[in-house]
Amino acid sequence: MKVKLMISSVFALLLSALLLTGCTAAPEPSETVREVRVIALVDSLGDLAYNDGIARELLLAEDRFRGSSEIALTIDVFETHVDGELDMAKMELAFEEYSDLVFVLSYAILPYIEPAAAFFPDKNFILLDVEATGPNIYSALFKANESSFLCGALAAKMSSSGVIGIVIGMDIPALHDFSVGYISGALSVNPDIKVIVSTVGNFYDAEIGYELAARQFERGADVCFSAAGGAGMGSIIAANEFGRYAIGVDIDQAAHVEPELRGAILTSGLKNFDSLVAVLLDDYLAGSLNFGETGRFGLKEGAVGIARNQFYMSMTTQEIRDGIDAIEEKIISGDIHVPSAFEMTQAEIEELVRSVRP
Repeated sequence: MKVKLMISSVFALLLSALLLTGCTAAPEPSETVREVRVIALVDSLGDLAYNDGIARELLLAEDRFRGSSEIALTIDVFETHVDGELDMAKMELAFEEYSDLVFVLSYAILPYIEPAAAFFPDKNFILLDVEATGPNIYSALFKANESSFLCGALAAKMSSSGVIGIVIGMDIPALHDFSVGYISGALSVNPDIKVIVSTVGNFYDAEIGYELAARQFERGADVCFSAAGGAGMGSIIAANEFGRYAIGVDIDQAAHVEPELRGAILTSGLKNFDSLVAVLLDDYLAGSLNFGETGRFGLKEGAVGIARNQFYMSMTTQEIRDGIDAIEEKIISGDIHVPSAFEMTQAEIEELVRSVRP
């Protein structure tokens, strides 16, 4: 079946407006104004998730500083992928462009970051959700395992078949962290739960995302968590067509998809880009960001969570919501330790996935 990526016109217009604003010439700064240019490298826009969310928050930050008497902030967003392929020329152009700070939001270009940081020692690099080392690199990692733990617990509570699924974008540690958290959360409320884990192989092919979710539903799954960027939109479409539940990722996807899909989205595992991007940018501008280090941000820091919107409220009972709230409080307090793929060997991850396979 042919699946087309459906993008909410409202969200698309908002992102377009912000991009156009970012392209508008800013007033000439005075000699006392500090000029700061930031370049953001994203895979590709239009995924209604990771790339769009961070690009939007960076451009909103630019708008926040517009008219400042102290800082003239300019942010340019570069898409590094065209039709799923890495555009080396565009990536190199972005590195060569004058900038003070480079935000890197792409796992695909990670192998090029450390050489680029060494070649441009006067530039600073902030990496989101990927990690590299260097004196001018700061890596900020979301604790996606914590929000995924809540999603898994919710999925298990909502499942009537005892089978749930997750579709991830690629076979990489950052995506395994979603799977590990999701499976662990589900097991915490139902030790007999079965979980189907499927991998797309990229972050953009919604057709494959649809096919994988459809196969999960055909095997009895009644909830599918998609942690696959734009490819995950196919999983949401499949959930809607099969009359099952979808769980979105990174942003509150129910707020941005086409209206006919919203009723299928139980919740979304959130990465709160607004708070984390604002903190990282403000710390950088204040000179308090410790380059050469890695920081991990989770529920306690307000960097991750789940969407508690009107769809979540209408599809869940008070008892279920209270249960999820209690689990979240225990994670924050430390009473619940959430396993992470970053603390496990590949063999341990594979054994966990195998142990819950239907």
